[in-house]
Parts: sequence; C-alpha cells; structure tokens
Amino acid sequence: MELINLGSPAPEKSSNSQRSLAGAKRAAAGFRSTVILGSPEGPIDLQSTNVRRLVADRRYFGLEAQDFRAGAERLLARLSAVSGERARIDVRSLGEDFRLDAPATSALQRELLIGGLLHPDGAGGYVPTRLLRQYALACVVAPLSRARAKALIERACALAGEINAAWTLNLFQIRMLAVSGSYMSQREKLSELSLSLVLRWRHEAPQAGAALPPGKDEAIRQIVGAMNALSSFMVVRVVSGSEAVQRPFSVVFKHIQESAERADPPKGRLQAWSEALSRRLASR
Repeated sequence: MELINLGSPAPEKSSNSQRSLAGAKRAAAGFRSTVILGSPEGPIDLQSTNVRRLVADRRYFGLEAQDFRAGAERLLARLSAVSGERARIDVRSLGEDFRLDAPATSALQRELLIGGLLHPDGAGGYVPTRLLRQYALACVVAPLSRARAKALIERACALAGEINAAWTLNLFQIRMLAVSGSYMSQREKLSELSLSLVLRWRHEAPQAGAALPPGKDEAIRQIVGAMNALSSFMVVRVVSGSEAVQRPFSVVFKHIQESAERADPPKGRLQAWSEALSRRLASR
C-alpha cells in the first residue's frame, strides 16, 4: 500500500446517509473474496488481507510456482527434523531440497540471497528468513481469468459507490478508480489486478454526538483494506491524481456528484470537526 500526502482538505460535499454499520465476511477457497456491507465498525486488519499466494503460470526465483513452493516446504521440513550441524543450509542441501543440478542450484542460491529469503550464518551456510517460510506456506492458485477480473472490477466500482455514500465516518471519498497493469494487455490469464485510487476529502462534518472519524492514515487504510479484501489478486495503490497512475490505464469509476458540489472553504470543515470534538469531550 502506498500512502500519499493529500494536503489540506479540499472543498467537498457528500451524502448524509447514516446507514447501520456492518463488517466484512471472508471466504477462502483457492483465492479469497470478501463481501463488504455498509461501513467498517473499526480498523480493518490489513495483515489478514495480505496472505501470500503464488500464481501457477509464473516463475519465482527462476522456478515454476509449484516447484518453488514444494522445494521451500521440503527445506523447512528438513530443518525442523534435524538439529545441530545438520540443521543448516548450504549449496549441497539446497540442491537436494529443490531437486536441482549444480548450475541451477547456484543460480537459485543467488536469487534467494538477493531476494532476502536466505541470510548468511557466518559459518559458510545460510539460515531461512521469515519470507522463505511464507513462500513455503503459500497457496498456489490458478491465474485470474479476464472474465473474473471484469467481475472484480464491477465489485470494486460498487464498493467505491458504497464507500462514498455510506462510510460517513471516513474522511475520504473515492474521486476516481482506474485499472492498469496486465489487465490492459491482451492476455486472457492475469497474475494480478492493479487498481489505483484517487481520493477526495469528504465535505460534511460529523454531527453533534456522533462518533469521531478515524485519522487520515487510518481512513486510507480502511478504504485500501476493503478494496484489497475483494480478492487476493487485487493490488491497490492510492495516488495523487491520474498523472500518477501506471500507463496505460482505464478509468472505471468516477464520483458522479463532484461537478455539482458547492465550494465551502476547507477552514470551515476543519473548524466544524474541531467543534464536534470539543462538544464530545465536554460531555464526558
């Protein structure tokens, strides 16, 4: 996730809808999907939406996804079953674990060191890092079909509309949603779905007695977390504007009320929030 500096609040207006709060459900089967209902009750756990998965038609560190995951799994299983001098990684044991010949093993060793999956132990061997353990436990999934990607884009657009209309405690709305990356190619099978979000400040201040909105960074994390939770194939970035979106790209969602909204000074919005906070603190 990339956080950007959105600067001072811009003059915006949003829906006054006060829908009931609800959470998100997650189902796991090959690759995960999440149904987002209403607005979040609290912070979204981004760690739970960042499960490592390997795409079947891609190569990792020079090996096919299934071969690499199986080798990493054998390596960790061997280390857990032995102790002392045998519980180490060297070029010979690495070749045995990944079932490679000498030249291929040397190439893999370089890739793992560069990629941060192995770390020298100071005695001529290596120790596995947490990243290697993640690869050993990863799921190998089929690539994302273009039809499935289109359906996910439709869900992302629906979620963007829901965020703009119902997440009234979040400081931001989604001004624009664009898709780029492998989706813009002619490939039928995709390894990821890359989305870029352009955010806007929400105009309305919280009502007296209403719950306080989360801070700026947490508000962004809630939105990005909800988008990422639609699928493990989703890769979401927050950017400052269309000029920062990876090219080529296609705009799939725009905030439709933007042109008709009035322009109150940003100072007035911040003052209203400050007054709401003061009233709440005074009532305690």
